[in-house]
Amino acid sequence: MPNKNCPVTGDQLFIGVGRVTGPAVPASGLFLPNDAGEPVPALDVLTGADYHRHLVDDLEKCEWFVPIAWDATLPLNRAVREIGLFGNQNTVCRPTTPKWRTMVERLNQSFRMVIC
Repeated sequence: MPNKNCPVTGDQLFIGVGRVTGPAVPASGLFLPNDAGEPVPALDVLTGADYHRHLVDDLEKCEWFVPIAWDATLPLNRAVREIGLFGNQNTVCRPTTPKWRTMVERLNQSFRMVIC
């Protein structure tokens, strides 16, 4: 079964579910397409946040990224937000422990799919 993950926004709103499709990459090793479709360093393209640029050469403290294939997303006005649901906008997680069952079931209802 593919690993599926539950991303959230900064306001603890669940907006999508997807699968990690590759290994984690430090920010310094991530390339994204520019407007011409050519790969450029991600930190040259991602200008809306700091991403700890001052730590880019420190593999213990720098930002890491994972590629995700989105299986389902919701618009912000339909995002799932409930007390008791775990979420962190800065992590990718696969909820597998029994204490997460309620969260997984609730997100299954919202996204109408099996996520774990």
